[in-house]
Amino acid sequence: MEPFQVLIISFWNPTSEFPQQGIFIQDQATAICSQRSNVVFLQVNILNSKSIFLKREIEESDWQNGKRIVLNLSTRLWKLWYVNPWILERVVFRSLKKCKITIKPAIIHSNVIFPCGIVGYLLSKRLGAKTIISEHWSKSERLLHHPLFKRIALKSYRKGSAIICVSQFLSDKIKKNTQHQNILIVPNIVDTDIFHYKPELKNAADEDTIKFLCVANWRLPKRLDLIVESLSGFAAKSGRPVELKVAGRGPQIEIMKKKNLPVNLKIDWLGYLDKRSIAELLQKTDYFLHTSDTETFSIVTAEALATGTPVIVSNTGALPELVNSSNGLLAENNTVSWIKAIAEIGSYQLDREAIALQNRERFSAKNIGHSIIDQYDKAYGFHM
Repeated sequence: MEPFQVLIISFWNPTSEFPQQGIFIQDQATAICSQRSNVVFLQVNILNSKSIFLKREIEESDWQNGKRIVLNLSTRLWKLWYVNPWILERVVFRSLKKCKITIKPAIIHSNVIFPCGIVGYLLSKRLGAKTIISEHWSKSERLLHHPLFKRIALKSYRKGSAIICVSQFLSDKIKKNTQHQNILIVPNIVDTDIFHYKPELKNAADEDTIKFLCVANWRLPKRLDLIVESLSGFAAKSGRPVELKVAGRGPQIEIMKKKNLPVNLKIDWLGYLDKRSIAELLQKTDYFLHTSDTETFSIVTAEALATGTPVIVSNTGALPELVNSSNGLLAENNTVSWIKAIAEIGSYQLDREAIALQNRERFSAKNIGHSIIDQYDKAYGFHM
C-alpha cells in the first residue's frame, strides 16, 4: 500500500541569478524524497517580467522517489503578487488542478511562513490536509506584529500539526509568539559526501601564512566589513602573513575592495563558487570566519565544521549553538573582540579530525530526513 501523499511547498528556490537561494530547503526535500515515496515537491517562483499580465508555466518531472512540480509565475507586478498570499493560493490551487499528477495530500509541508506557510494553510482548507511549517526566516517574528498579516500568520502557525525550526534560537522566538505546543528543532543538512575531513589537503598548505575563508551572500545582516577590518588590524599588529579568501556575491564586495590593506594581508575575491569548490577551500584553510548581525542557523558554518575546519563566528542568533571550545571561538560584533579572537585561536589545540567526526552525523541527510518523516507520521495519526 502506497503511503499517504505529502506536498512540500517552497517559495525560496535556486535561480540563475541567486543559485544558493533556498538550497537548504531543496536539500531537505531531497532527503525526504529519497527515503519516502508519494511525495510531491512544489517549487513556486515569482519572477519579474515585462508584461503586467501574469504568465504561468508548469513543469512536472520525476524526482527521487517522488515528483517535482516547478510553477513559474511571471509578471511586472510580481511584488504585488508576492505580498498577497490569498491570491497566490488560488493561483497555486488552479495550477495544481491542471497537473498530470493527482494532488490529494494528507500533509502539506510549507517552508517559511510568508508567503509559503500562509498559502499552505489556505490550500489545506480546500484540500482537507493537515499542515506542517518549517521555519528558516529571521524576520518571522516581525510578521507576527504586522497589521495586515499577523492574524493569518498566527492562525497558519497554530493550525499546524508541528512547527520545525532550524535552531533553538528561532524556536524560542516562535514559541513565545505562537504558544504552539509542538515545536521541534531540525537543523539544515550538510552534504557530508562533499564536506568532510581531508588531512592530505591541509598538510600540503603553506605553514607560514595564516589562511582564512569566509562565504556568504554579502548583504546585511552579513558583516564583511567586520572581517576585513579585523583581519587588517590583526595583520598590522602581528606582522604575520595573512590570506583571506572571500567567496560569494553581494553589494558589500565592491565597497570592501576599495579598502586600504596592510602589505601582509592578501584578499582573494572569488565570487560565486559551487559546493565542491567551497569544500576544497575549507579543507585547505586554517580557519573559517562568519560575521552576521543575526543568524537563524548558518549552513556555511555547519559545512566548515563538517570538514574539520575551526571557526570564529559572531556571538549572535543561533551561531553559539554550533560553536564550542572544541571547535572554535565566538566574538562580539566589534573589531576589538574579533581581533582578540583571531589572535587567540592559534593557541587553542583544536583537533580537526575530531571536529569533523562530531558534526558528521549531526547534519546528515539521513537523520534529518528521518526526523521530518517521523513528524509526517505523527501528524497523520500513527508512528512508525
